[in-house]
Amino acid sequence: MDPQLAAIIVHDLKNALGELEGELAALTEDLDHGKASEAHHHCLALRDKMVGFLTLYKASTQGLQPRMEAVNPEDFLKGLIRAHNKAGITITLDTDDMPPIAFFDEHLLGLALDAALQNALRFAKSSIVLACKTIADETVFTIQDDGPGLGTPEEKPSTGMGMALSAAIAAAHHNESREGRVRLHSLPNGGALFCLYLP
Repeated sequence: MDPQLAAIIVHDLKNALGELEGELAALTEDLDHGKASEAHHHCLALRDKMVGFLTLYKASTQGLQPRMEAVNPEDFLKGLIRAHNKAGITITLDTDDMPPIAFFDEHLLGLALDAALQNALRFAKSSIVLACKTIADETVFTIQDDGPGLGTPEEKPSTGMGMALSAAIAAAHHNESREGRVRLHSLPNGGALFCLYLP
């Protein structure tokens, strides 16, 4: 793992822990159920970030060994959508031409697509669409948002961990000499399209 990326991620995690500590300290003085629910949500997001960082670290030091399973992509993506509810954002599933079965490590791919979906939620105006299709002997998962597209200035710049994690997990899925990969595109009418290809 690039030492500079690791330092940025650890710094980001430290700041997130500091924010959570402040929220919990406030709750010891005034137990508010709404604030408690928000602190719990932040705790879960921080845990997910930590799992992502550790997976990325393992990929760079030991490599990842996917446990390939036959998975129903529709059920898999529905589970991913259920875990993400954000007011004002509608997440839908495009089931057109979705294969009934695909072969991948459900846990690892869940981490990769979760990171991509979290990123889409940061930029989407009102909607996100998830899909899975078979294109030229590859299984392709996509996440499309209706945000401003790539290169949008951010108040708090991203560490880039999500894309690095997704790329490492995709590359760990290989078929003979072919490796999985990820791509991110700006769309002509606005928004971004994340694609994860599995051979």
